[in-house]
Amino acid sequence: MAQFKNLFTQLTIGSTKLKNRILSTAHQTNHVTDGIPTSDMVAYHEARAKGGVGLIILEAASVHSSGMLTSKTIAGYDPRIVDAYKELSETLHKYGTKVFSQLFHGGREVVSSDYRNAAWAPSAVPSLRFGVMPKPMSLEDIEGVIEGFAHSAQLAKEGGLDGVEICCSHGYLPAQFWSQHTNKRTDIYGGSFENRMRFIVEILEKVWERVGEDFTVGIRMSSDELTMDGTTMKDSVQIVEYLAEKVRLDFINVTAGDSSTFEGSTHIVPPSPIKHAYLSPHGFKIRMAGAVPVFVGNRIVDPVEAEQIVSTGKADVVGMTRALIVDPDMPNKAKDGDLQAIDACIGCLQACIGHYHKGLPIGCVQNPTTGKEAWILPELKKKRTKQNVLVIGAGPGGLQAAITADSLGHSVTLIDQSKSIGGLLRTMRKAPMRHELAESMLDNYSRKLMRSNINVQLGKTATAQEITEANPDAIICATGSRPYTPAIEGIGDPRIIMSDDLFSSTKKVGENVLVFDFGGDWPGMEAAIYLAEKGHQVTLISSRLHIGETVHQYLRNEYLKKLYNLNVTLLPHYDIGAIKENHVIIRNLFTQQKQELTNWDSIVLSLGRIPNTELFEEMKGHAPIVKQIGDCLGPRTIEEATHEGMMSVLGL
Repeated sequence: MAQFKNLFTQLTIGSTKLKNRILSTAHQTNHVTDGIPTSDMVAYHEARAKGGVGLIILEAASVHSSGMLTSKTIAGYDPRIVDAYKELSETLHKYGTKVFSQLFHGGREVVSSDYRNAAWAPSAVPSLRFGVMPKPMSLEDIEGVIEGFAHSAQLAKEGGLDGVEICCSHGYLPAQFWSQHTNKRTDIYGGSFENRMRFIVEILEKVWERVGEDFTVGIRMSSDELTMDGTTMKDSVQIVEYLAEKVRLDFINVTAGDSSTFEGSTHIVPPSPIKHAYLSPHGFKIRMAGAVPVFVGNRIVDPVEAEQIVSTGKADVVGMTRALIVDPDMPNKAKDGDLQAIDACIGCLQACIGHYHKGLPIGCVQNPTTGKEAWILPELKKKRTKQNVLVIGAGPGGLQAAITADSLGHSVTLIDQSKSIGGLLRTMRKAPMRHELAESMLDNYSRKLMRSNINVQLGKTATAQEITEANPDAIICATGSRPYTPAIEGIGDPRIIMSDDLFSSTKKVGENVLVFDFGGDWPGMEAAIYLAEKGHQVTLISSRLHIGETVHQYLRNEYLKKLYNLNVTLLPHYDIGAIKENHVIIRNLFTQQKQELTNWDSIVLSLGRIPNTELFEEMKGHAPIVKQIGDCLGPRTIEEATHEGMMSVLGL
């Protein structure tokens, strides 16, 4: 703990004493039924409280029926929420963790619902990202929503929570009122700066009237919406100075971004490769403007980074949400000085915010127990008969299988024909925008292997005879996949390069390059960026509805920004039909019309993958249990590979 002289010190925020400065910010788990948190949400947060986090701010709780962001939003205004809050607060308080509710109204930002409600906003200014046109709120509507904030705060206090956070961030309803770009009203809630601030001031005044002095109330705000026509840092400083004069504010939780635009939305949950802790300077400016405690987050994944932020006065509390999603025990490990045991977030967004956008319960690519704590954690604690487990393939699926089996007490051998672990991660680490993801994941698994009892055999090909002699109780095949090559005319042209080989090939690439993308995933975009950065003229041709279709939207935003800045030509809706001498024939997927491209020198293909099933078929009968997982079962993503890696050994 000597390394963390500030991060693990106590701090009083309003009426709440925190045991340390580590925060889990509000984030959707989708563990909500009919507006009420489920036992799965309790189990999810309990794992993080047990792991040592100081403060948990629960996910957005709507303060009014008009403010339900999705059909799985907490109904913070519903009296039934009190019992759910009591269960959460009583459970988390056992570990010394404090709990706030985030009181929320999205205004014009309506993501989805079973029946899409009409959106409310100060004025009829649309959300470009969601294509929503709101109705201007009447004075009665405004009064009802302000009352909703106060009522919801009262219910939170009745439920034993320690405080509430008023969500003013990301261009949600309070920010829509204070922004002159979204507030075109001519009554007492519009026009002058003071009038535009009236809505949030009245909310805070009403909340304090309802909860009394012995509670904690603050706001979350975007210091800079980082988008066209968005609130800037200068605006935010003015807002904070005004609020600090007018009402009691116990804290300000600083974030960035805006929900209504593609560019701004990226900063709701910034992906890799966006810089770590890039908002910490904003935290310092807001802290100076308001003279109140400040929380700051956005890609702070390392406790060493967090300690530096607190020690230099940039913030009082550090949001480390995704670090806690991947490793709930991160605070306790850091406090104990066991930094090598901490799993780092890779910034992929696939299963955390990615699951939320798909309507699925929260998950984590690197931690398959995330979101499933209620049933997985008891399963992992069951006593088992020790088995001799052979895992073939050291990609993410095989690594997860081996590490899980080892943690359950089995004797594990891990074999891979390559001389290093990682599978496709080795290709990813050479890609311009996937480098950090791959390096972090490889580092996490390398450290796990070093701390395990796994017999790792690299540079070795598994043979049937050796496996028979080893007499395993279970064989898990995680042998991955290989690129798919279409059976089209001209496929043997020497100017073709497979995307797997591009980053390590010494093959000469011509000036004008066509990149063909089948899956709308990272390989095609990475290939295009890699070549464009080297000065090639690149056309990225995809058979998806749009470029990067299967990549999480916030990461896709960054890819598209990069592709546009590099002047890559983007051509969706086409696949490759044939190569005839210097003509490449592409086919429109809607009209079947063919088109010839002649201005090219090289072709890069990323057209899907074929599962390597041969070894699995050969291994059948060589052990009582033979399973296949990950890409060799069916090419998909890292998430499926790691999930199947864990699940494959739970039944042993």
